[in-house]
Amino acid sequence: MPIYVTLFKWTDQGRKDVATLPDRTAAVTKRLEAAGAKLLGNYVAMGRYDQISIVEAPDDATIAKLALVIAGRGNATTETLRCFSMEEVKKLLA
Repeated sequence: MPIYVTLFKWTDQGRKDVATLPDRTAAVTKRLEAAGAKLLGNYVAMGRYDQISIVEAPDDATIAKLALVIAGRGNATTETLRCFSMEEVKKLLA
């Protein structure tokens, strides 16, 4: 399955509600699993982005749908990157 890295920037609302972050993250993880995706890692970061998640999902549409759910809650803005393994890159270059 494809791998996706999502970079989060918390909004004012998300920063205000940071105490609920573990619960919000657990709820999103359940939604991921229900959609056939798997959370590989979730990190709070220092620097330009506040949080980073790494997810394995069946397809782009699954990840896009989840990004819309997250955006709709107003706690963060996201940027999602589709990642390619070196094996996938070899196939693309062939």
